[in-house]
Amino acid sequence: MNLYRYALATAATTYLLLLVGGLVNPTGSSLACPDWPLCYGQVFPEMVGGVRFEHTHRLVATLVGLLTIGLAGWIWRTRGELRWFGVTAVVLVVVQGVLGGITVLLRLPLAVSAAHLALSMFFFAYLIYMCFRLRPGDPVWAWPRGGAAAWAGATAVAIYLQIFLGALVRHTGSGRACGLDWLLCQGRLLPSHGPLLLHMVHRFVGVAVALVIVAASLRAYRAAGAAGSRFGVVLAGLAPMFVAAQIFLGAWTVKKRDQRRRGHRASRRRRPIVGRLRRAGVPPRRR
Repeated sequence: MNLYRYALATAATTYLLLLVGGLVNPTGSSLACPDWPLCYGQVFPEMVGGVRFEHTHRLVATLVGLLTIGLAGWIWRTRGELRWFGVTAVVLVVVQGVLGGITVLLRLPLAVSAAHLALSMFFFAYLIYMCFRLRPGDPVWAWPRGGAAAWAGATAVAIYLQIFLGALVRHTGSGRACGLDWLLCQGRLLPSHGPLLLHMVHRFVGVAVALVIVAASLRAYRAAGAAGSRFGVVLAGLAPMFVAAQIFLGAWTVKKRDQRRRGHRASRRRRPIVGRLRRAGVPPRRR
């Protein structure tokens, strides 16, 4: 395995960590392990309930930390011009681990929880950047430094702002503030305050970021084509597709939430009827 492939493996493992971490909060497992860095005083506790999600997240995070240290050491020995990029990656992953520990020990403070999520995305993006720098031949950096580069930078900042807003939405419990409305929020376009306003600001910024991504993709597509980089053309074309997929996932989430709510209501309506039938001696219907 060469250095570039090792960096790709580190980035891929970090993406897996993001997926595992994304399961911790929605499953209510954030405090399943009340202590840190161990879990109930054990390195390998019984993996049941929320511990399964929270401790798996910690184990994968440990693996990412070890891979990052190995990546930094490899870069230090073989790519002297990039050695401080590797050191920075180690600092980021250590700070991220400390934030995760503080989040547990202080029982999910909003500022720390949001910073933990935001830094995780920054670290992942930083690893992707390092993969580009370590790519053999480094063809991407032969692109023009003009408008395409400026648009790419502005897009990165806009996406990161949206990620941070999403972290605030999650950790303030504002994700369900607008109920089942997808375009409006409880019938209003712009609520006046509180979780409703935060939720809608996240949506509005999302629309603005989507437009910026499309514009930046067009610029990057032209620049990559002019430079003869097929890899760059493919990346530029994928960006709007990811935006469309993200919008679809948002709408699908609202729809599934509506289906679950209807199912709960139907279940509550059936329970009194089933109870009366059983008291009357009517046996349950077998499927």
